[in-house]
Amino acid sequence: MGGMSEADQSLLTPRLRLVAIGPGNASDLWLVHNDDSVVPWYDGWRPSRQDAEDAAERIAESWRLHGVHKWIAYDRQTGDVVGRGGLSRTPMDDDWGQLYAFLPDEPWAREAHKSELPFRAHAHWLEIGWALRREYWGQGYASEIGAAGLAYAFDRLGVRAVVSCTLRHNVRSRAVMERIGMRYVGEIFSQGTVEGEDDVRDDAPFAVCVLLAGDYRPLR
Repeated sequence: MGGMSEADQSLLTPRLRLVAIGPGNASDLWLVHNDDSVVPWYDGWRPSRQDAEDAAERIAESWRLHGVHKWIAYDRQTGDVVGRGGLSRTPMDDDWGQLYAFLPDEPWAREAHKSELPFRAHAHWLEIGWALRREYWGQGYASEIGAAGLAYAFDRLGVRAVVSCTLRHNVRSRAVMERIGMRYVGEIFSQGTVEGEDDVRDDAPFAVCVLLAGDYRPLR
């Protein structure tokens, strides 16, 4: 996958142009993650310009070595930055290992991707997510990104499963997961916030949704 062109990595949806994040998108990534409505869902992370440049470099490296990662979503008519979203490989660590309980008890669920860089990751299942600037909430853009991501995962990359995790109280994101066909399976605990609190803790509850390849149906 490391040899995929930028055209292969980019997508068009009815309203959006999804562009694989790289150094040239750092300022747009900064814009998304400095939105006051996005910051609370990422443990209060408000990146500096340098942070955004570093993050864009890391994402580009994952595109090159793992064949997939997140996109910046642009409005096809205006070119405005709507948000960022898409897929990424999950690290083989204790945190993500909690999801084995919700995946089939088959060897593929624990198999490592062939590239050990930029980190050791699962080969056959991906995580999907999205973050939109506040002015674009409630207009179906997250579902549009999510549906495109699922199609890319199953039809283009041929993965066996896609998972999505969000803080238990993020009801809007949970609704998107179910709208695009994912199924709620339970909870894991990781670093994050609890409803009504600002402090980040190590045991925040995250809702988990899963979609297996055999259950995937394109969103109409």
